[in-house]
Amino acid sequence: MDKLLRFFFLSLAVISCQKPLFENTPRAEPQGSGRDSTEVPPPPVDEPPVPDIYATAFVFPDGADWLAPGQADVVLFRNAEEILRVPVEGLAEADRHRISEGRLWTDACDGREVVVSCDGKERFRYEGDELLRGFLTVNGIAYTLGQRQGKGGVSFRINGQERFSSPVGTVLGGPEDCEWEGGALCRDSSGVYYTYGIPIWKGNQLQWEYHVMHEEETLTVIPAGSIVGSLYDIRVHEGTVYRSERRSSAGNTYCLVKGNTYLDIKMGSTEVPHYLKLVPADGKLLLKGYSTGVIGGKNYCYWLRDAASIVSVASEDQPILELLVDGPHLAHLVAGPDHTVRTLYLNKKSIPFAPDRFRLPSRRCAQFRKGVLGIALSNSSEGEHLLIRDREITTLRFNGYFTSLQIH
Repeated sequence: MDKLLRFFFLSLAVISCQKPLFENTPRAEPQGSGRDSTEVPPPPVDEPPVPDIYATAFVFPDGADWLAPGQADVVLFRNAEEILRVPVEGLAEADRHRISEGRLWTDACDGREVVVSCDGKERFRYEGDELLRGFLTVNGIAYTLGQRQGKGGVSFRINGQERFSSPVGTVLGGPEDCEWEGGALCRDSSGVYYTYGIPIWKGNQLQWEYHVMHEEETLTVIPAGSIVGSLYDIRVHEGTVYRSERRSSAGNTYCLVKGNTYLDIKMGSTEVPHYLKLVPADGKLLLKGYSTGVIGGKNYCYWLRDAASIVSVASEDQPILELLVDGPHLAHLVAGPDHTVRTLYLNKKSIPFAPDRFRLPSRRCAQFRKGVLGIALSNSSEGEHLLIRDREITTLRFNGYFTSLQIH
């Protein structure tokens, strides 16, 4: 017993000579002590990811005939680096592939069925002979809007399963409407929308009846004959149907129709518009177009506007190939001879590059989104191509041409 007590007191003496093991570590005070406990700092806020620029191109073997079936690959680039290559089935058709959520989606049709693939692997197939005029994915779920080739008729599908079809009709819009992520399809917080027209003959006059759809449900019908002049576009924004048109019976008046409300578009006395497309911009729906003979002797004026006023404008003495807007920022491409690009502007400052040598292969090859300007230009005859990110230019060499671009 005496030995045990001596060992106990000796252990206490040793411990009392040591520094506390967690001497410099904050310790929370017991509840009710009247003192503030040490606060644990919040985790660092993650910076938003830097957007990537994805681009697709048709690439052919050296010396290959571009019109020969089976000669091309679709190549997917991310930030100018090749990440995927998929052989083309049949002829190289640019409308048979697209980028969505940073992935390469392709479709092929043999006249009997359509096969849709993602990154070279089949996702679904269905009977029919269609060209996809609308395509978008939401978290990997694929929404498609097909136009039957040669005979009319449309079908709306989700992952290949038909949700709506009409034996007659023509899709309004298509992949060339690159401001909309889905081409002829558009979406907002309430769902996915599209429009198709049905031709109706009244005597010797051809008129169109337009059906605006909310997925498989009819949102509204614009009867044949109700549009007196010319229709330019129909889109849905936050559940409301908008259309742009020219009412020739009202003194050549141009207007924006919001639901059933007509909003006359204010234009200059010498202004002659040629194009009024509805585009999403900075959380709003605006008109995008161009006019001739308007500002300070300039031959062309390209603009974004609402019904009351111009929001953004680019004015030149020659045609502009594309006008791109991202919030308060503006970019445009000025045309050179033989459909080349003469000048690139970002916020009215030129981006230096070799003028009159490169073409914008299609409107799908330029986008201004998430604070990033992306442009893909091609000089197919020399096999030289440019991928532009803001003011940074990367040169690529391959036998072919760019087909589309997406910032994601």
